Amino acid sequence: MIHVSYQEGGIAVLTIDQPERAVNVFGWDFADQLEAAISRVAEDPAVTGVVLTSGKAGFMAGADLAMLQAFARPDVTPAKARDLIARLSAPMRRIELLGKPVVGASPGTALGGGFELLLACHYRVVSDAGDARYGLPEATLGLLPGAGGTQRLPRLVGLPKALPLLLEGRGLNVGEAQALGLVNEVVPQTDLLPAAFRSLREGRVPSKAPWDQKGFRIPGGDTTVHGDLFLATNARLQAASRGNLEAPKAIASCVYEGSRLPMDAALDVERQYFATLVTGPTAQALIRTLFFARQAADKLARRPAGVPKSRVSRLGVVGAGLMGRGIAEVAALSGIDVQVMDRDLAASTASVSAVVAAIDAAVEKKRLSEAAAATAKARITPVADWHSLADCDLVIEAVFEDARLKQEVLRQLDDVMAPGVVIASNTSTMRIGGLTQALKHPERFIGLHFFSPVPRMALVETVVTSATDDTTLARGLDFVRQLRKTPIVVNDAHGFYTSRCVEAYVRESLRLVAEGVEPARIENAALAIGMPVGPLAMADEAGLDVLWNIKESARLACGSTYVPDESDRLFDEMKRRGRLGRKSGGGFYEYGGTGKRLWSGIADLRADERPGMDDAEVRQRLLFIQCLTAASAFEQGVVEDAAEADLGAVLGWAFPSHLGGPFAAIERNGIEHFCLQAGQLAQRHGTRFAPPALLQRMASEGRRFHEAETT
Repeated sequence: MIHVSYQEGGIAVLTIDQPERAVNVFGWDFADQLEAAISRVAEDPAVTGVVLTSGKAGFMAGADLAMLQAFARPDVTPAKARDLIARLSAPMRRIELLGKPVVGASPGTALGGGFELLLACHYRVVSDAGDARYGLPEATLGLLPGAGGTQRLPRLVGLPKALPLLLEGRGLNVGEAQALGLVNEVVPQTDLLPAAFRSLREGRVPSKAPWDQKGFRIPGGDTTVHGDLFLATNARLQAASRGNLEAPKAIASCVYEGSRLPMDAALDVERQYFATLVTGPTAQALIRTLFFARQAADKLARRPAGVPKSRVSRLGVVGAGLMGRGIAEVAALSGIDVQVMDRDLAASTASVSAVVAAIDAAVEKKRLSEAAAATAKARITPVADWHSLADCDLVIEAVFEDARLKQEVLRQLDDVMAPGVVIASNTSTMRIGGLTQALKHPERFIGLHFFSPVPRMALVETVVTSATDDTTLARGLDFVRQLRKTPIVVNDAHGFYTSRCVEAYVRESLRLVAEGVEPARIENAALAIGMPVGPLAMADEAGLDVLWNIKESARLACGSTYVPDESDRLFDEMKRRGRLGRKSGGGFYEYGGTGKRLWSGIADLRADERPGMDDAEVRQRLLFIQCLTAASAFEQGVVEDAAEADLGAVLGWAFPSHLGGPFAAIERNGIEHFCLQAGQLAQRHGTRFAPPALLQRMASEGRRFHEAETT
């Protein structure tokens, strides 16, 4: 795993190259081997300097699965977690105190523990790889860097520059890392090791870290100089997270306290904070959802076995509105040739021009190189004839949400596409099974529900019917990963999984409006539980016509058992007034030169406010309706894996990430307690809050959606 070789002049080269892995990762075995390798060079009097590098394209990513599983065990107390992280961080401190200069030579990306390892080296040389990223993303998992990152980063670049990087978990490109002073040299890939050797032979590398040298001071001053920085940071954190996230507060405290101490004492402070976070419910939920579940989804755990891997070389997109253009853009940027078809050639050409403009905008914002943009733009072709799509490997229908229009498009595609070519629909409201009536080969049909805006949203809801065969599902999942997006698999039903949960969330807000609750209170209550936007703003972004279609689909599916209420009236009234959201120029909000503001006409839709409707009650209703709708989808077999469904909620409609998803939220304080609270809501507000029979059985049997990790 760590190969030791020697160069002239007493230079030992430690090369990290973990077998059978595409990238090196930080874990128990690695920490032990690193400790052994450092001891070996420490005891060898012939070694005068060390180069630590990687045998792979990148240097090292973050934690491996086994390491995080160890922290997720139910028997791991904060004290035990502190001992575990100390075992991982000890070799890094050994590097700093080796007494011999150590150069970190990174050929590419170093994140998390890998970046902390680089920071522990006395000097850092990196290649100019354009796709390399450097950073400490632990905050996104509800954690803080536990192997020295919160202490070394501020001591390298100063408190004002370090704190935002730690709090945001943002990755830096090579230029940004160099500009901040995190790396000493950037060289061509072919010169990486020679440059590292030169730095040692020319005596440019100290044998001690700056903070281990007498008289060290943090660049730019310590907390006595930057006290206002922490006051402002705490205020921003409270405003941004409404107190829901522990990690940012812990990071700020860790940096503040640690920066006032010698390094060894500071590292001990960091370990204490890390241990408290990693054993807490928020980090446990985030790790399970955004690490374990996402890793499983990205590795296509739901992909049928035995189906050969596939890649799409040529994609057809029929319907080049906002969603179709977004799909075409990400496909072209992923190396796929795209044929874009709209109602006629002029419309297809105009849509391609819009995609080209979006790609050019990414170049202007420095998100994309000019060369990559030119290559992507050359891959997109407007067409207007069905037979132009005949040589595509996969085709996506993304036309307006009209059943007859979609079925006509699908009939045309079924006639011209070669046998075995997957036909997909991007519908967000219509049952896939209903659309298969237009197809002679329903087994090759699948739903690929992308989210808007497509270039930014990671999730794709992959919808299968009873007719969808394994080959079609496998090819659909392969395509989603080819686009570097994350798929979840759901079974066909009205609104699928994500759309029905969004519709329920918005519908509950409409009931609150109808009951007289001030719209601003509703929006603020949603922000308080951790939603990024309120339900009325979400309705405007999704489109009230889309949500109305989901509501109508539910009404038709339920038949005589459907009981309309005030939310139906508000949906219908907004549709009648043509206030369909941002795309129509206005919905629950007004949009214009003065910015976004709540529409004053909402007052016409409201009743007198009911007495006793406090903010806590509003928050609980908005949260519980999402959880109960998700639980019903599980009970009905729409979703089959709670962890995957939690991931879909967080990535799809931005369910509060600190809760880990609706199923994690249900069992956070025990399913029995959740059912008790839901039952109380049902007594006050109606049977929609009654816990499904599945939840009641699980509560009585002491079962959980997520079994505790014990290995």
